[in-house]
Amino acid sequence: MCENIKMILPSSQHPGSSFSTHCSREGPAPRRLCSYKDTLSQNLKSDENGESKSNDTEHLEGNKLLVKRRNCQDEFAPPSKSFKNDEHSTVVAAHYNHLEEKGLKERFKSPIFYVRNFNNWVKSVLIQEYTDKVREKDYGKPIMVLDICCGKGGDLSKWQKARVEKVIFADIADVSVQQCKIRYDDLHKRCGRLYSAEFIAADCTKETLRDKYSDPSINFDLVSCQFGLHYSFESLGQARRMLTNITECLRPGGYFFGTIPDAYEIISRTKKSADGSFGNRIYNIKLLFDSKTGYPLFGAKYDFHLEGVVDCPEFLVNFELFVKLAAEYGLELVYKARFSDFFKDHSDNYKQLLHRIICFESYPAPPGKELIGDEAEYEHAKQFWENMEKKNEHDHIGTMSMCEWEVATIYMAFAFKKQKSTWDSNGKPVYKLPQDEEKAE
Repeated sequence: MCENIKMILPSSQHPGSSFSTHCSREGPAPRRLCSYKDTLSQNLKSDENGESKSNDTEHLEGNKLLVKRRNCQDEFAPPSKSFKNDEHSTVVAAHYNHLEEKGLKERFKSPIFYVRNFNNWVKSVLIQEYTDKVREKDYGKPIMVLDICCGKGGDLSKWQKARVEKVIFADIADVSVQQCKIRYDDLHKRCGRLYSAEFIAADCTKETLRDKYSDPSINFDLVSCQFGLHYSFESLGQARRMLTNITECLRPGGYFFGTIPDAYEIISRTKKSADGSFGNRIYNIKLLFDSKTGYPLFGAKYDFHLEGVVDCPEFLVNFELFVKLAAEYGLELVYKARFSDFFKDHSDNYKQLLHRIICFESYPAPPGKELIGDEAEYEHAKQFWENMEKKNEHDHIGTMSMCEWEVATIYMAFAFKKQKSTWDSNGKPVYKLPQDEEKAE
């Protein structure tokens, strides 16, 4: 039946909405991803206390980066690594700790039912793709995983299907970690054999995770961070701590992958609004800084409300800055794509999974059922359906309402590969990435 379903999605209503990039040693990353302003390289260096020595902030204009010198007392100056102000971390932890645990019946009634399933499809594909890559190089090797910002354990069963050996789950919200442990125990009872697991409640942007592992010498093959990395971009120190936790035990050849809100897409939509906010019936985003004066490198805070799931401040992640920082920790970008392009890249190979997870809504609605959104949100599907009727074709249509698709296309997926290192005279790792080799030539 899957072969007879036409998947029809809304076309993007936003400029610059299509990018998908595979980067590898065989095919180096495009310059616009891996290059960065030379002056900005100096801005990313920090002193022994972890404080940024730069007083530069950044404008995001399309996919270009413009650096503007600001006064050192500027409100956008990144906070020091001392992390004296824990207000935001407390807000985030409290929000996720108090999220209501909803059953399957309630989820079916959710106005974001299909976009949540679509997000799960993206995560499932990422997990499968990169566990497969690890196995291709070392078949039979037990796969060790760090699931950082794990939440309530939404990917527990995905790791089981990927047949990994061990997963360490870490998250800032202690109640979420407890629920993750309960879910794990329940899955273990139902499935019998299951990977071993550890559960850590810690602020991954401020605390050293390695000290909390039962075996600090563990080497991870995979590190996954789903919808959580952006919280670390409150400050340079927090971003560095997060990257340290991600890479410290990730073995060379291992992969770090995840999903984040796409800052360029958020800014693109914001520019169309008069008050720095945009959204629809199920989500709303509002910038909490004056974009007229530029977009700060760190601490670019915005309020994000997503019906029944998210209602707390987040931070923009400039992707080129992220890539530049990640390179300092031996991470080479190998893939990035907005969710719309991720779908194009992987829907053929994972079509069965799309239908099994129920990522799309039937159009027209089956007898006795109603569409999840208003009829006007399905104009794209309606036009396609009418064209099929004219041709006397009767295939099923799987789609998503415009409101849900607008949410899905806020996000992007990425993957990095950990590179081998040498050591400098101070005993610190030195990484040589492929683009560095190209420059040397």
